[in-house]
Amino acid sequence: MRAEGSAEIMRLPDPDLGELFLPSGSASLRERLYRLLYRLCAELHPASGGCGPCGNYIPSLETRAFHGVQPEFPVDVVYTWVDGADPAHAAERARYLREQPDIHENGLEQARFRDNEELRYSLRALERCAPWVRCVILATDRQIPAWLKRDHPSVRIADHTEFIPARFLPTFNSHVIEAWLHMIPGLAEHYIYLNDDVFLARPCRKTDFFTPNGLPLAFTDWRKRRLFGYAYTKTPHAQSYFNTLRILRERGVATEAKFITAHGPYPQTRSNAGEAFAFYRDDIEGFAGNRFRTVRELALYSHALPLLLYRKKRLVPCDERYYYVQTRRRDRAAYYRAVLQSCRDGVPPLFFCINDVGGREAAGRNRGRRPAPERKDASGQSPDGGQWRRDLRELLEAYYPDPSGYEAETTLPSGNSATLSF
Repeated sequence: MRAEGSAEIMRLPDPDLGELFLPSGSASLRERLYRLLYRLCAELHPASGGCGPCGNYIPSLETRAFHGVQPEFPVDVVYTWVDGADPAHAAERARYLREQPDIHENGLEQARFRDNEELRYSLRALERCAPWVRCVILATDRQIPAWLKRDHPSVRIADHTEFIPARFLPTFNSHVIEAWLHMIPGLAEHYIYLNDDVFLARPCRKTDFFTPNGLPLAFTDWRKRRLFGYAYTKTPHAQSYFNTLRILRERGVATEAKFITAHGPYPQTRSNAGEAFAFYRDDIEGFAGNRFRTVRELALYSHALPLLLYRKKRLVPCDERYYYVQTRRRDRAAYYRAVLQSCRDGVPPLFFCINDVGGREAAGRNRGRRPAPERKDASGQSPDGGQWRRDLRELLEAYYPDPSGYEAETTLPSGNSATLSF
């Protein structure tokens, strides 16, 4: 991809539309309108390859030249995981709900605590695509997945009490948990933070996440609707972005580069995270007592770390195509098929994210300080009959049919699906 103004603006999924992408100096108003409409439509359509490249030149993994040199440093993977259906955990959440008056409704969504067994498949992906990972660390609050092989030599459970100060526990706030991840005892200097809804999609190398000299890569997200959405939404995650920019400005750190990271892997180093933690310490300790999310916080790995570390030249932005799909999208089937087809065609992305969202019923009308129950009909079933869960399971089973060594047992059907039923 060349810079704006060159004859070739971007890789086109449909070569027949190439005449619309003319140098800006020679393009008529009509031609520019077509170009704008095409870009907007292309990023919305799964056939375009999911979340596409940015409008400015940031090298992708394909254009980087350091794949011939593979670093020898060990790399760990850290997951945060919760099972909100656990009666003990649910009771503790309900207890602390009454003690915090300023909880944002987004922090009460059922999806924040719901376990759809995504972790099982994310670990299948990790074992298949990144066998060089030294250790998988599962950061939890006294919980362990029932299916996890606890005696696996490369798996370790890190309870919140091991790395988060006791005065901030218990916490049900991912912003708080993430702030102390680099404090996990025994964590490698180089690590990748993953949410359980992120799945590696092709065999990868350490240099897909770090430069040979150890700098982490930051995968960027240039979807226009996400950039615009940050400006108009008031969720804790979106507000974290603006909180970060405000703090950097107040402390004299230039903020010209206002990129947003993808919802994907977050490669990082303990040294970087420790330096950033020291920079933001007062801000972190100011919100760490929030058991649930508010709009006055920082999302460390999404915003606060990458924006600060980029200015310090301790992190390298990377432009990489990926898929991001919300489980409740009406057109999710088209995206799921596109994800599978990319694998069959031999052009899978580095990763994809299937994000469980609460939906309108989850928190929008919750004013009673209780986790909002999922809406059900008279028979006790969800309005869609749980179809979104079945679709999710079918996609993940089709992409990752074989159990991993991380699973002690599996009750799920194995075997590759030729087609999907949805």
